[in-house]
Amino acid sequence: MTGTMTARVRAALAIAPNVVPARFADAYQRGGTPTSTHLVALAAAAGTTPIWLMTGWPEAHALPAPERTRP
Repeated sequence: MTGTMTARVRAALAIAPNVVPARFADAYQRGGTPTSTHLVALAAAAGTTPIWLMTGWPEAHALPAPERTRP
């Protein structure tokens, strides 16, 4: 899995933390490649598409940016 795909999967896991079993989520956090079933479930729960999680395309399906708080 590429570094950018890892970042997108981590972002999806942060939005939808209980979609995949914990042992798989831990592996994906460390850069493991998600199974197709988990990729589809994560994308649906996070409100995006599996192709965006894998490639970052199309941008229209990007996950919303996390809200930032002012100090």
